Order: sequence, then structure tokens, then C-alpha cells
Amino acid sequence: METEAHDGRHDEALDDTIGAFWQESIFRAKLNHMPTYFGPTPLEVVRPPAWSVGDSAAEADRFVDGLLTERVTAIAGPVTEHDDEEPLPEVGELGIVMDGGDRPRALVVVTEVHSSTYAAVGPETVVLAPGLEPDAELVVQRLRVLHSR
Repeated sequence: METEAHDGRHDEALDDTIGAFWQESIFRAKLNHMPTYFGPTPLEVVRPPAWSVGDSAAEADRFVDGLLTERVTAIAGPVTEHDDEEPLPEVGELGIVMDGGDRPRALVVVTEVHSSTYAAVGPETVVLAPGLEPDAELVVQRLRVLHSR
């Protein structure tokens, strides 16, 4: 599920909300290890992408709830969705997870990336393309919550 805005004011308000969450996350997740007299680090300047999971607000809320209660610890999608324009995820990548109301709820980091089959992923993994064949190859990203609200 993509976070979509319907007018310019909504875009700005959403961007401001995500930006405020990111600034709070930098502090709460202790991402800025250097004192401020060294200036901002690249990590502080480049805000990670904000995203949600699911085709509806209810699905996005269920994903966030699962992530925050640690019932969900990974996401997986078909390996065929990755190419030069959409590279494979990398360990250390950050993301801001949005709920169904377009509110930032969690800063996550990718802690592991591996391939698996659809049949082999566990219940802690949300598959982004349900209904695949059991032998379909997936890219699995294990996530860890660094900060949440």
C-alpha cells in the first residue's frame, strides 16, 4: 500500500509529520553518536523512505500492530520484483512504517536479508504477494524496530 496524498496541503502536512517523527527517532534511537559541534551526520540529513504494508488501512494497521508486538518480524516479496530499478534490500537500511491513517509509527532497520520459498516462510513473515506457488522464490527482510510511537 502506497501512502497517497490528494492535494498539496495534505502532501506538506504528511511530509511535516514524517519529518517530525524522523527527528524524534534520531534522538530516541540514538542514531546521532557525535556531539552537535561536528555538524549533522549523513544519517541525520537523509530521511529514510516512509512506507506501509497492505491494500487497505486495516491491513496497514494490522501490520504495524504485529510489528510493534513482535508477532511480525519480517516481510517478504517475490525475487522477480527486484531489478536494476528496484535493487535488493540491504542490511542496515532504515524505513519509517506508516499505519493506515498515514501516521508514522515505527522506525525499522533491516537486520537480515535472505532468500526463501513461499512454503518455508514462517508466520512471523508478512508476504507482500499472497497466493504464490509454494516453490516461489522470495526475498525475506528481517526487521527490528528502533523506535515506535
